[in-house]
Amino acid sequence: MRLISCALLALIATVAAGQPSNGNLSCSPNYSVPAGGVEVTIRTNNFYRFRSPQVFFGGVPSPRVTVVDPDNVKAVAPPHATGVVDVTMIDGGVFLSTYLPFAYAPVLEEILIPIAYKPIDANYGTRWMSEISVYNDSDDTVPVDAELCNFIGLWSDCSQGARRVPPHASMRIEPWSDFPDYPLMTLRPPADHADRLHFTVRLREMSRDPDGPGTEIPVLRSRDFQQKKVWLSSIPTSSRFRSTLRVYTRWYSVTVRVKDNASGEVLKEWLIPHYFPTDVDTLGTVTLAGLLEAPEVRSHERVRIEVESASPVWALLTLTDNESQRVQIFTPQ
Repeated sequence: MRLISCALLALIATVAAGQPSNGNLSCSPNYSVPAGGVEVTIRTNNFYRFRSPQVFFGGVPSPRVTVVDPDNVKAVAPPHATGVVDVTMIDGGVFLSTYLPFAYAPVLEEILIPIAYKPIDANYGTRWMSEISVYNDSDDTVPVDAELCNFIGLWSDCSQGARRVPPHASMRIEPWSDFPDYPLMTLRPPADHADRLHFTVRLREMSRDPDGPGTEIPVLRSRDFQQKKVWLSSIPTSSRFRSTLRVYTRWYSVTVRVKDNASGEVLKEWLIPHYFPTDVDTLGTVTLAGLLEAPEVRSHERVRIEVESASPVWALLTLTDNESQRVQIFTPQ
């Protein structure tokens, strides 16, 4: 899980104990795992000097506080339940209290569902939707969404919106996307329970075969999303099929090359920009339709697709039969 350290602004007391005054403290990092043990550096400004402080995280005393110098204290975060808490101090009868929270956040596993469509209309009169379900084989209720949110370094409790799977039970997860070019859904369960969650994702074409089983779509875990180059091999180029390549990356561009499957000769190449907001997670989808339709590609019976990015990348190619609308998928192996 990617986390951002930030200054925690605080009220510094300079008068009677328990009476806060204006000032600030900074803490780095501003989070710990619930088991505790993270050493947090707390700094003061020039208006206060640490002497022999007691430090509390959500009311729980730190097991070890070290005064490095009058401006810096190191405090070990004690164990605490998941949540956002205040960091407070008592130092020589003076009370110090942060007013922006410190987080006890579990390590999360990033799980990617490559295609998570609400019912959408597409070419050839087709209508597509995703069916997503998860089984929890653990003895605990497991959230599949983050219960704490971090935006520009500020923590907040977002547990009310988190979906939770009961122990030894299955749950349907509603797809989110109305847009064919942006199908990706990300789930973030606690890492220590992620392997106890078993997902089934199927893409179904509703206009011709509403009761059919559809096509299974793979689910990616963090360990599957590590390479900066992936290959899709032995792709047929028949005009019976229309093709869509979906690339998943955090980088601002991807390079796609189509090569002859046997000789490796480059037949076609694209450099595709990936646009994203700068203040959120940049993970997203780059979609390229019809990449097998170019004459220089169609003249080869089978091709290999190479996808490259400067950050971890993954790709999924769908070939859809123009008559039956049945889908074949190709993924990196």
